[in-house]
Amino acid sequence: MRRRYQRAWVLVVAIVVVALQACAAPAPRQMPTPEPTATQTPQPEPTATAQLEASPTETAPPTQTPLPDTPEPTSIPITDTPAPAQDRATAWAADGTISDGEYTSQADFGDMRLWWRNDAEHLYIAMEGDTSGWVAIGINPERGMQGANYILGFVANGEASIWDAYGTAPAGANHPPDEDLGGTDDIVAAAGVEDGSVTRFEVKIPMNSGDDYDQALTPGETYPLIIAIGDADDFNAYHRRYDRGELALAPAP
Repeated sequence: MRRRYQRAWVLVVAIVVVALQACAAPAPRQMPTPEPTATQTPQPEPTATAQLEASPTETAPPTQTPLPDTPEPTSIPITDTPAPAQDRATAWAADGTISDGEYTSQADFGDMRLWWRNDAEHLYIAMEGDTSGWVAIGINPERGMQGANYILGFVANGEASIWDAYGTAPAGANHPPDEDLGGTDDIVAAAGVEDGSVTRFEVKIPMNSGDDYDQALTPGETYPLIIAIGDADDFNAYHRRYDRGELALAPAP
């Protein structure tokens, strides 16, 4: 009986010892450490420059859109340039009508007007005034009216009359016809018309007639001139108005 109690006591003691050991401080529990999560900071999209710098690969060239074929320029045939009016003698006609290209120069004196052109041999003149009387031009006067080569004309009863005259004095009706002075009438061709209140003449004369009562003219030179109109169909009638200007001749073609 005693031995049974001893064994029981030993068993109790053993149980107490085990219980005391179980009550000792436990070892720390190892919790699984979570893997650190990297904070993802949003990065900006790389620019084209950054991509080029980061990548050694050449960037493909932009696609070339094919251009439409450029048409060949149209060939325009070159034609001969028409000769100036002064070189086309057939362009002038003594008909009392001023046509396009018939003259190369013009001067306007208000109620008197003048057109002309020349070649190496002839001077072509159209003169008109707002009058039903006479019109006249004097080329290269020396003093007043003196020394000028005059062309004077009027239209009466539908008939044109024109004279090659010369200024013998500075003033007055001192412009007799060349023939009265022993010279010659050197008007090659002429025509005159009276159109309402306008009288017009077209005249062709030599550049140098050789007559002492004509002025010898040189292509390319400029000469003073007188232009005048009168109210009467009378060679010696006094002028109503006159003006002065210049006659610039073209060089010889």
